[in-house]
Amino acid sequence: MNRSLSLLLGLVLGAALVLGGQKLASWAPFSRTQGETRSAPGDEILVMRTRGGLLEVSRVEATEVFDARFVYEVLGIAIGETVPRIRVPAVYRYHVELAPAWNVLRTGDRFTVVAPPVKPTLPVAVDLGRMERDVAGSWVLLPFTADRDLDDLQRTITAKLAARASGPAYLQLQREHARQTVTEFVHKWLLTQAPWQSATQPRLEVYFADEPIGSLDRAAALLGTAPGTPAVRR
Repeated sequence: MNRSLSLLLGLVLGAALVLGGQKLASWAPFSRTQGETRSAPGDEILVMRTRGGLLEVSRVEATEVFDARFVYEVLGIAIGETVPRIRVPAVYRYHVELAPAWNVLRTGDRFTVVAPPVKPTLPVAVDLGRMERDVAGSWVLLPFTADRDLDDLQRTITAKLAARASGPAYLQLQREHARQTVTEFVHKWLLTQAPWQSATQPRLEVYFADEPIGSLDRAAALLGTAPGTPAVRR
């Protein structure tokens, strides 16, 4: 009986020590509770019309990483450096303007459309809630410079993202997706127009004005049609 009681007390004591250890490990000398995020009414609100409208044709989602190197000197002597780094999810959106002329060339049942060039929608959208910031470098500098260096780096991100959105790599990456979207759009308005309903098996090709085809005359040359063949404008 005494042996059973001792065993039971030992189990209870062990469980109490484990539970107490877990609570002690998670204990902190202070705690912080975040209240509801509030926002005051916006200042300097300006609403502008998008003339002619825009057709969003594609989007690129990417997690971008930015870093910079800050060198600190005292009297011209380097005392250390920091390397802040920011990782942030970004969404690049691309559009085509509807206001400019859209040139259309018809050869039998074949339609060639030269649309305005695809442009990035700026500024690039970022998910601030998933932004990651860290900084490495000289330990003697980090307590005093880390936050400022990270903030300085973060202020450059908008311009860097805009340059990347307008660069050839991302423009080319999204081009075929944009072409598919424009092809769907053109089908809805072009092939319902009276002059084009006579096409029994319409075939549609879409180009953008910034591609090598670039103009209706070049399209005509590719199709074996004399340049200057009458075309329509949307």
